[in-house]
Amino acid sequence: MSPISFEDLANKTPRYGDALRALDGWIRAHASVDVINPAALAKELKSFNPLDLAGALGEAEHAGLLERRYKVLTPSGVLDDNEFEDPTKIPETLPDRFNRYFATADADVIPVFRRAALR
Repeated sequence: MSPISFEDLANKTPRYGDALRALDGWIRAHASVDVINPAALAKELKSFNPLDLAGALGEAEHAGLLERRYKVLTPSGVLDDNEFEDPTKIPETLPDRFNRYFATADADVIPVFRRAALR
């Protein structure tokens, strides 16, 4: 069984119900994935409007099923391993995967989602 269930939330928010069920299915199919990147999710769930997926992620976050984090896109185009709860707390420089430091002011900050800790 999935560590989180979206069925009750889908029933409470019918506008995003189908997207929430698809998100739940995606999480079940990708149990080893630590973070959900909305852009990657939209590429995999092509039959859904990206705005509906974004709305579903927001509803899940608001309900406490997911937590928003922020990652920095490195100059080589991959997400840095570090996660930040607050984008204003991102340091001025970070190492890329080759341990070369880059200025984060010039980098894109990407919101990602993590499964909320089970309570």
